[in-house]
Amino acid sequence: MSAPIVFLNAFPVDRAQWEGLLAVLGSDVRGDVITFDMPGIGQMPLTDEDPSLDLIADAAVLAMQEATGEQAAIWVGCSMGGYVAMSVAERHPDAVAGLGLIATKSSADTAEARDKRLRVADAHEGLSAPTDPRAMAEPLIGVEGPSREELLEWVTNNIAQHAGNGIAWGQRAMAERPDRTEVLRNVDAPAVVIAGERDGIIHADDIDVMAEALGVTPVTVDGVGHLVAFEDPEAVASALAPLLR
Repeated sequence: MSAPIVFLNAFPVDRAQWEGLLAVLGSDVRGDVITFDMPGIGQMPLTDEDPSLDLIADAAVLAMQEATGEQAAIWVGCSMGGYVAMSVAERHPDAVAGLGLIATKSSADTAEARDKRLRVADAHEGLSAPTDPRAMAEPLIGVEGPSREELLEWVTNNIAQHAGNGIAWGQRAMAERPDRTEVLRNVDAPAVVIAGERDGIIHADDIDVMAEALGVTPVTVDGVGHLVAFEDPEAVASALAPLLR
């Protein structure tokens, strides 16, 4: 029996972002596949607990084990999902059979970035929808040319479905995350690090830090931005192949 695979979302889109990748992977995935939304995003209700990526990580491990009967899974996370995957690696190392980190970073926010997250959180508190979903979508897509508008429209419409409190919770959770570079040095499982060539949110240096800590060579997908697997699912499926064998 192959290990289950858990896909962890980028912020602030829901688990539908993985549909293209899962379609490409098809029969290459032999274990159970789990996708689920972050608190306040998509179909996941907002929790009363204080915002915390560790809370998500603990819940994800428990849910995976209860749903599959397996103790360990392959964790594939994009952006915020990568932060959660690294929390799983720190808090539940025996639950990690493989690690795929896509357009994410192991370092904590700078003071400036943290303050920006908290300002965005405060601005969205209590709103029925994000203030400007198109503006939130723009930095996530790096593809140029005829398909760009179609991808942007999809992401914009997806973001627009989520209430402001979910946006606020996620921003506050990410603002409080610690540096987990040393956690990656202790990962005893196959790992893959994937970057988008046109990613304006995660820099190449951030990708290199994670890859060095894990002892792997990063894979850069040409012509795409932050939502790498959404923009080019075929390339990401190929890059993830070592984890799925």
